[in-house]
Amino acid sequence: MRHLTGALLSMCLFLHLAAFAGTDQWTHWRGASQQGTAEARGLPSTWSQSGENLLWHAPYGTRTAPLVMDGHVYLINLAGTGETAQERVMALDFNTGKVVWEHRFNVFLTDIVAHRVGNAALAADPETGYIYAHGVQGLFMCLDRDGKLVWEHSLTEQFGRISGYGGRVHSPFIDGDKVLIGVMNSSWGPHARPNHRFLALDKKTGETLWWSTTSGRPLDTTYSIPLLATVDDQRLFFSGMADGTIQALRADTGELVWSHPFSKRGINVSPAYADGRVFIGHSEENLESADMGRLLALDAATGKELWRIDGLAVGYSSPTLADKLLMVSDNSGNLYGIDPATGKELWSFNYGTAARGSGVYVDGKVYIGEMNGAYHILEVSRKGAKRLDEEVFRQEDGSPIEIFGSPAVAQNRVLLPTIQDIYCISTEKKGAKAAKARRAKSQKAPKGSGKAASIQLVPAETWVSAGDSVSYEVKAFDAKGRTLGEVKAELALKGLPGKLSGTTFTASATTNTSGGVVTAKYGDLETSARLRVFPKLPYTEDFEDLKEGVPPAGWITSKSKSQVVAFDGGKVLKKLANNPYPPFARMRNYVMPPLPAGYTVQADIYGKAKRKRFVPDMGLINSRYFMIMMGTVRKRVVRLVTWDPMPRLQVDVPFAWEAEKWYSAKLSYDIVDGKGIVRGKVWERGTEEPEAWTIEMTDPAPNTGGSPGLYGYSVAITDTSPGTEIFYDNVKVEQHP
Repeated sequence: MRHLTGALLSMCLFLHLAAFAGTDQWTHWRGASQQGTAEARGLPSTWSQSGENLLWHAPYGTRTAPLVMDGHVYLINLAGTGETAQERVMALDFNTGKVVWEHRFNVFLTDIVAHRVGNAALAADPETGYIYAHGVQGLFMCLDRDGKLVWEHSLTEQFGRISGYGGRVHSPFIDGDKVLIGVMNSSWGPHARPNHRFLALDKKTGETLWWSTTSGRPLDTTYSIPLLATVDDQRLFFSGMADGTIQALRADTGELVWSHPFSKRGINVSPAYADGRVFIGHSEENLESADMGRLLALDAATGKELWRIDGLAVGYSSPTLADKLLMVSDNSGNLYGIDPATGKELWSFNYGTAARGSGVYVDGKVYIGEMNGAYHILEVSRKGAKRLDEEVFRQEDGSPIEIFGSPAVAQNRVLLPTIQDIYCISTEKKGAKAAKARRAKSQKAPKGSGKAASIQLVPAETWVSAGDSVSYEVKAFDAKGRTLGEVKAELALKGLPGKLSGTTFTASATTNTSGGVVTAKYGDLETSARLRVFPKLPYTEDFEDLKEGVPPAGWITSKSKSQVVAFDGGKVLKKLANNPYPPFARMRNYVMPPLPAGYTVQADIYGKAKRKRFVPDMGLINSRYFMIMMGTVRKRVVRLVTWDPMPRLQVDVPFAWEAEKWYSAKLSYDIVDGKGIVRGKVWERGTEEPEAWTIEMTDPAPNTGGSPGLYGYSVAITDTSPGTEIFYDNVKVEQHP
């Protein structure tokens, strides 16, 4: 039973589409309107895979929506199989579907499996022609129109991004001169506490502009894609959050405007917006009742609830809003027509069995897929819906070709993606060429005025090696988060070895890593930027002069996972084993930001047993490869592996190592003749290092480099006693000659 509450509102709601909305370009996963609408006429009411109204078909699928810009169709997906399986961004010719270029990159440091690769939507910038992608491994990249890499961040190794196993990773979105992205992360310092944060970067350079931490305790990994709007003369974005809220934040500063809690789990649906109202849903348990699911309308300026429908399980498919009609799909493939002003249900229509992708409304029709392998064309109005066409997709064995993605509409053509193909349909004649597209204009943030209410220190987070420098600038914003430009401020240091000269910091020579802040003061306003300082290689850490009870400064790990402790006559780093929750039972501790291939990481490692039969897994990380002394398998082995959920590559060598004994471990990586050469050694500490490698592996699709790190996985953890703890000492990172 669904229950409607909320005051009746004006019936005058009408969505004004942008002049170019979907007609020429589709640069946002939901189009220029950001809510799955486009302006076009004469689009197909029926089509078939065998040729009716089919312009072209290409054997490249996606789990999200294709983008269209400047004559290209952009996709993100899985490429290759076995040892050469990778993630890929590709460009197809909009007229033919033929491949123009592709950019492949490896998957690593994630529990996400192969069939969930390409789960984050792309973003396209009409001003620069750039494409932005976030891979499941955490690579956040900017590519130009020709597929060349402009800049790249490894969010996992640099900022402690958390991916989970189900592919719930966040999608980038663009506003003005910024590209923004949400991340679940656990990093260093105050950011070590896991949270759903937003990061803004300069869209042309990748420089970090600001961090925002507004979420409460995260309940899930999520993938709600924020929506941007100008409300009360301030640029805001609205997003479903991992703590079960929907929030409004200022796009230029990340400041929280309001937060509205409405679910006991995280939110995956993206919002819709019109005339000062925000619409969003979920399919989890509600805060006030055991009813599963809710559709909600809020005042965009204040977050005040206007109406809601409880019991409507809108958990994955995002709302579509057009022509005084709000359309939502529940998880079971029922499309509902809702009056957006009052929340009154106008009609419902069953089009399928499972909804994941979102529909697109154009010319009185909705194009929508269902997960179990079918695309539907529905005629819709405020009076009701009826089916015009259904096209079913099957594998040779009769199983469905699944559909998780959403359509795109550009230049009177509709693009329909499945998990393995894409179809371009139109009433144009086959072979017709699209006219040259008009380039959409990026929306600019409203200009600020009056007194400064906040300041921003840029870059918001970075790192330097001893002897290197970084220059800062300070920007001011008014009370509505609108930019006032650069200002002169007083800078100071906290917890950093080095000196300031004006706005430039130069790191001193150091043997330890450091993590601290640069602070800025402008009148009564203060802010800070995060900065790490690393020694030049070779780097050695024996923990003897470090503070107990916390991890080494600047290492990507939290004190709830690892701490410096006194053990066995000295200080070591202890991997804790007192929380059975998987993200805490396992540790991937990144010692430094990514380094180019051609270095060795070494450490002494000691694993405790519990009741003799429970033994941890423990080892090293080098350039996104793991060497693990496996204690959780029946017969002890040393393992080399990358992208372990598949695994893409894995080699095991028998090695009868024992718990409660120190071992020295070394992991080396080089690229030779285009192949990755991974070599590892393990030997009893205090004995002579063997000349021969214990284990070796060759990668035909090599990683270009990555962070050195420590790995550990503890078992047998209970609420009353710790599990299998691990200890590390004498960590070394050395560049190869």
